[in-house]
Amino acid sequence: MRPNVYFFPILLFVILFPAKAKAQSAISLSTGVSSDLNNSNKTFYHIPVSLQWSPFSSPKNPLFFEFDYGIPLVNEKKANAYTQNPSLPEEVTLQQNTHAIFFAASMGVKAYLFSIQQKSSFYLSLMAGFCHQNFKVIYKNYDNANYEVLNPDVDLKKDGMVLSMAVSYYFNKSKDVFVRIHIQSPLIRKAPDYTLSYKYMAPMQLTFGYNFFYNKKK
Repeated sequence: MRPNVYFFPILLFVILFPAKAKAQSAISLSTGVSSDLNNSNKTFYHIPVSLQWSPFSSPKNPLFFEFDYGIPLVNEKKANAYTQNPSLPEEVTLQQNTHAIFFAASMGVKAYLFSIQQKSSFYLSLMAGFCHQNFKVIYKNYDNANYEVLNPDVDLKKDGMVLSMAVSYYFNKSKDVFVRIHIQSPLIRKAPDYTLSYKYMAPMQLTFGYNFFYNKKK
């Protein structure tokens, strides 16, 4: 049986969870805009929502866990359909709508880069994890009884490993408010056997967020 792609991040979360009582922990929530870098013809846009849990406060324990979800905006483009029925127009133009959803569960490490006037600061994050991508294709007003789209795009659901990196800018010394650029690789797996006009997504997210600290050291 194929293992669940989110098993290992969840397992590590459970193992490390008891350590949070001994250190400052933080949960951050952020959202913004996302654009896909791997589809140059017609890119996919999302409203990303990111949840990150940092169980340790010590620089010697920079590990964190992150969950990213992309709320899709409709991707619209034109497609042509053809018929051999002499009583109908030989070719018609259809509107193709594609909804592309992604969900990623990752773990990573965060490294301090530098500060500006000892108040704001920059951090670099490196992550690895699993991602689920779901493409749903709809042809509007498609008379599939009389017309046929040649090599049509089809629905696709795939899981795979991904790598990603992010640069975070914290506005103040308390590191509660931040803005972040997060770039993720496409799925690390073979391309679909069926030829499609779209590829696996590589989202680039620009998000604004807030850190909620708890169990602070005294």
